[in-house]
Amino acid sequence: MDKGNHGISQFDQFLSSQDSSVVNKFLQKYWKTKQTLIKVTGKKEDEHVVASDADLDAKLEVFHSVQRTCMELLKVIEQYQRRIT
Repeated sequence: MDKGNHGISQFDQFLSSQDSSVVNKFLQKYWKTKQTLIKVTGKKEDEHVVASDADLDAKLEVFHSVQRTCMELLKVIEQYQRRIT
């Protein structure tokens, strides 16, 4: 199994599970363009680029996890505010 393709597959799954914010749309277009360029040029992905992409993917995953947690916390706070008023 190609390490680069496996990472992209996971990234695609991650993107599909996210909302359609501007950043997510940009990332989707970036990955599609990158893959098209790789196919057109016939070059393989550089292992350092793949490692860098994996690092970015991990950071994005943490960011989105924190973002979801904050949204859930906000909903709980709003419910609490409604109950005490």
